[in-house]
Amino acid sequence: MGKIGILCACEKELRQFIPDIVQKAVSEYAMHTFYGGKIKGIDIVAVYSGCGKINAAITAQQMIDQYSVDTILLSGIAGGLKTSTKIFDTVVCIASEFRDTDIDIYSDFPVLESPVFQADSHLIDLAQQAAKAADWPVHFGLTTTGDIFTDRISPNALCIDMETAAVAHVCYMNRVPFLAIRTISDNTADNGQDVIERNFDRAAYRSYRFVMKILSFGMMK
Repeated sequence: MGKIGILCACEKELRQFIPDIVQKAVSEYAMHTFYGGKIKGIDIVAVYSGCGKINAAITAQQMIDQYSVDTILLSGIAGGLKTSTKIFDTVVCIASEFRDTDIDIYSDFPVLESPVFQADSHLIDLAQQAAKAADWPVHFGLTTTGDIFTDRISPNALCIDMETAAVAHVCYMNRVPFLAIRTISDNTADNGQDVIERNFDRAAYRSYRFVMKILSFGMMK
């Protein structure tokens, strides 16, 4: 699988991965702490970016430029938008879009083929294998990304987050394969900061477990 970048928004999402890293090397770059080494025999570098589109995009570009990752996997929580995506279900984000950005500003250069960023097909295949091995519900669909909540949300979106499309955009421009794994911490029926905080650790842990399954299946290729 080459060198994999594991990107999380929050330290609490990243901490799940740290004990699994062997031959661990810690480095600092541009106010970020990067953890290099191997997981399941795969070269990885792991980092958390801080919340939001700008933080995520900056950190993704750092992983590509400074740490030469070939692929980026994003792991974390999200809000559910459909009755089908219940709390603690995992969403494999096969596509992502911005909800609070006028996509027309990107119509000059580099030209986007679509306002929706598609995930890497090979990574989706690995995720489909991982989903068969998961003992909890896993969905495949669109996520919508933004720093603020707006009414401009695709009716097809399964979940809502603050980083995915920004990282997908960076990976699109760098031709780096990308996939995001998001587990639902709250939804339209049960929401609020107290709900997110109550469910955060368990939701983040499920995303971690799913990414680890993807890495396992990647080693089988």
